[in-house]
Amino acid sequence: MKNGMGDGERKRRGESRLFFSTGIIFLLCLLVSNAFAQRATGTISGRVISDDGQPIPHAKVNVFGIGGVSKTLSGRLEIVTDENGGFQADGIDPAPYSISATAPGYVLMPDEKASGQLGISASKYVHVGESVTIRMLRGGVITGRVTTASDEPVIGIGIEFVRVRDENGRLLSGQSGLETFTTNWRTDDRGVYRIYGLAPGAYVVSVGGGGFSVKPTPFAGRMKVYHPSATRDNATEITVRSGEEASGIDIRYRSERGSAISGKVTGAPSDAQGMTSMTTSVITLTKAGTENVVATTAVLPIGDTNSYAIYGVPNGEYEIYASRPNPKDASVMVAAPRRVVINGRDVSGIDLALTRMASISGSIVMEKPAAPDDARKCKAERESYLDETVLKASIDDPKEKSFFPGSYFGNSGIAVPDEKGAFTISGLQAGRHFIEAQLPGEHWYIKSILWTAAPAATPAASQADNDGLTVKAGEKLSGVQILVAEGAASVKGKLTAAAGTKSLSRIRVHLLPAEAEAKDELLRFAEVKAEADGTFSFANLAPGKYLLLARAIPESESGDKPPKPIAWNAVERAKLRKEAEAANAVIELKACQRVADFTLRLTK
Repeated sequence: MKNGMGDGERKRRGESRLFFSTGIIFLLCLLVSNAFAQRATGTISGRVISDDGQPIPHAKVNVFGIGGVSKTLSGRLEIVTDENGGFQADGIDPAPYSISATAPGYVLMPDEKASGQLGISASKYVHVGESVTIRMLRGGVITGRVTTASDEPVIGIGIEFVRVRDENGRLLSGQSGLETFTTNWRTDDRGVYRIYGLAPGAYVVSVGGGGFSVKPTPFAGRMKVYHPSATRDNATEITVRSGEEASGIDIRYRSERGSAISGKVTGAPSDAQGMTSMTTSVITLTKAGTENVVATTAVLPIGDTNSYAIYGVPNGEYEIYASRPNPKDASVMVAAPRRVVINGRDVSGIDLALTRMASISGSIVMEKPAAPDDARKCKAERESYLDETVLKASIDDPKEKSFFPGSYFGNSGIAVPDEKGAFTISGLQAGRHFIEAQLPGEHWYIKSILWTAAPAATPAASQADNDGLTVKAGEKLSGVQILVAEGAASVKGKLTAAAGTKSLSRIRVHLLPAEAEAKDELLRFAEVKAEADGTFSFANLAPGKYLLLARAIPESESGDKPPKPIAWNAVERAKLRKEAEAANAVIELKACQRVADFTLRLTK
């Protein structure tokens, strides 16, 4: 049936709708632009240099903004360094930025320093107006040949590698398995492979298994074979040094089927029409009792299809996980690990039920000064904003695994507040967590962290900065208020030691409140790892009187997973105070004070 509308009328109405839609889009863009029009854009600059201080030209520097504003207006920048290793990102919005660099044959320098008010090891984010130096060193090389039992070359087989020890030989506490599917190393027509750009340390190298690739290969579904011709348990570790080549790392490939583990992933969220969200789930298999990743695969639900299978699994005991992002609220869902025993036959029906991880939400607010001309207000080089803050929640659990499947999807446990200060930290395991903040200006400090929705029976009206925040599996804990104030102080200093001391690089410097009444105020504690030359620095400190103490880091401590801050443990906190009081290194900091030359003697 015709509706009686002529071609001219339909064209006129179509143009009208187009004009209306274009106008709406323009208006939305204008509103976004006006909302942040008062914020001046800025610059982040820096240099990429080698470990001996030489510039690295033509390196690629990635400047990646996190948070809503940066994603909308700044996004991700890739800059190539000049002949002097310099780079500059201009016209970027105020936001926290993650900066990294890549250069052929180079790797980032290992950085074991802990950052943050409580010393939690975390990524260091950069803000506009800052200049950074990125240090890199020449990577090592592993090369060898893959052959059959009859010494014929195995062509085009994938090479996988995992770093199991750091450059000092300390066992790394866990492997995420990301090396497996972020590289594409394969043998050539001679069966020869060459992996370069490796960080110093010890590695295990394997072939076969198919890795994370969704493209079928002739070796998919077969057991991995580790150098020289072994299972993971009997693999030989290869030591890699900066700028050196470890050659002759040959592998005798044995094409063995192994067993399969299969099942379904359930619990994925659905949209309004009841259709399962088209989001990939990652299934991870680890060796039971360890954090060693054996295999990974992925499931993208299509219709009712949510099945998975992992092939080529050798005999043994394993744990299998599933994880996926939840696009509805940007949270992470995980399935609790299931134990699986392989004994020469396939195992099916290992279903993995996804559940939402816990979250903590609340707001961060700035304390208003007593008067507009408050003398405590520090003179800042630029205005900073609440949504330039990076918040992190870290679990206080001695049994915590450094590898957790939720880490595949962004920064679990990290959040950036919106422009009004509201935040939600998602992707949290059940347990007690402490919140720290990387603040956007050196003149800010955290004054208090309160849980305003705490039960009435909670002592001291929920002083979350002292007691932490305990969340249950899948719980949405809300009502946390973080109060920040202006007037922060900072300390830069240098260690001195007795003659004959070989190195000051494995020293941790502790700072704690000297006042007796503040002995349990966790927000007044801080700890940092000293540089190799003995220098150290603390920032964003509340005004007050402090004790400082330098302690040697035990050789048994893993570089990739520093211990929990001493302030979290009441017994260790008391021991630290007793030792610091005996050393009697005292400093009193006034609001906005910048101490640049404090000398601290290493007593032990």
